Amino acid sequence: MANLTLKLSTVLILFTSFLNAFFFQQQQQQQQQHNGQVDIDYQDKFLMNTQCQDYLCPTTLKCVKQAVDCPCPYPGTQMKCLIEEKGKVIDTVCISKPFIENNPSLQEKYDDIKQGYKLKTKGVRDCGWAIEAYYGKV
Repeated sequence: MANLTLKLSTVLILFTSFLNAFFFQQQQQQQQQHNGQVDIDYQDKFLMNTQCQDYLCPTTLKCVKQAVDCPCPYPGTQMKCLIEEKGKVIDTVCISKPFIENNPSLQEKYDDIKQGYKLKTKGVRDCGWAIEAYYGKV
């Protein structure tokens, strides 16, 4: 009798494990399908309803004339570095703004969006450094 009870218990445990695994897998597949569908529906609705006729920036969803005009996603802490070839901007890179603790006037220059990206200070990871890294010189 004890042997039969042990066998029945084993079969019941195996069957329960199988059912749990089956339903868990089904639930996971449905959730993945649902999540994918929600993302696609949202993207389709957003893109279909946008009035942007030029270029829609993928990270900020700003409408700009061309891709190089896209702002950085976190302008308070990032600066946009312009990658130029022959005087023409071909790409941009957003980097964290350098923090210069012991030189407030230099820090003010980095915080200025009109001149901060032009700075190339030795030993500072600024746009000068980012451009060199872009071309594999770092």
